[in-house]
Amino acid sequence: MTILPTGTAEQPLLRQLAPGVFARQEVDNMGWVDMGDSILVVDTLEQPTAEAAVWQALRETVGDRPVGWVLNTHTHPDHVALNPAFERAGAEIINARTRELPASGLTVEGKKRSVQMLPMPGCHSHGDCVVWLPAERILFVGDLFGWGLIPWMGNLTGERKQLIVDTYRRLLDLRPQTLVPGHGPLCGDAELRRWLDYFLWLIDQAGARIRAGIKPAEIDSKAIPPPPDMLDWWRFRQWKHADSLKKVVKALARNRAGL
Repeated sequence: MTILPTGTAEQPLLRQLAPGVFARQEVDNMGWVDMGDSILVVDTLEQPTAEAAVWQALRETVGDRPVGWVLNTHTHPDHVALNPAFERAGAEIINARTRELPASGLTVEGKKRSVQMLPMPGCHSHGDCVVWLPAERILFVGDLFGWGLIPWMGNLTGERKQLIVDTYRRLLDLRPQTLVPGHGPLCGDAELRRWLDYFLWLIDQAGARIRAGIKPAEIDSKAIPPPPDMLDWWRFRQWKHADSLKKVVKALARNRAGL
């Protein structure tokens, strides 16, 4: 697999983010970090059939050193498929299901660097975590950032909205330079900030129309088109803007408290 600096998210690309830090960018993303004597892996894709390709990429980039840890940002099936393969190879699997993570987070120490696993639950799943490399300012954010999607898969409420806003502010306080989302192209903190502004704007725009007496069924992506500066976001125009707008309108129509 060729290491490339840029590319689309439809075919697997191997990207070096810093010395010893790599991401396999595709529709589903994963990464790995050279900790010194062993390797730390972040997320393990959706397809078990990718196992051979992943082991080859590891050998090409960090050699034959063992994988000591696998950190899952959450445990949805598209992030854990290769967990058993790494576990058979001797890796410790760490996620919100395998151990109780302190609210302050967990630090994994290696000879070369430290990596932090920071719980930020409730925005996408009940076990959300991010993986943070403070020296390199690289953030593996999982599905908290979805290139235009509201991360929560259930009904949106005022409480959930505030949790998402507060979580994004925590992410921005880290000041990441490189962001590895769970899916799609890599980006930076500017996209985090833009999505937070977009989320609040979407609520304001839809709320104003409902207060003006417009029927919820009439508030679609034609009534509230996607912002021009976000049109090139990955799969945003195709369906993500419409999906996020639908969640907001549904919540407002049900008069969800605080939204």
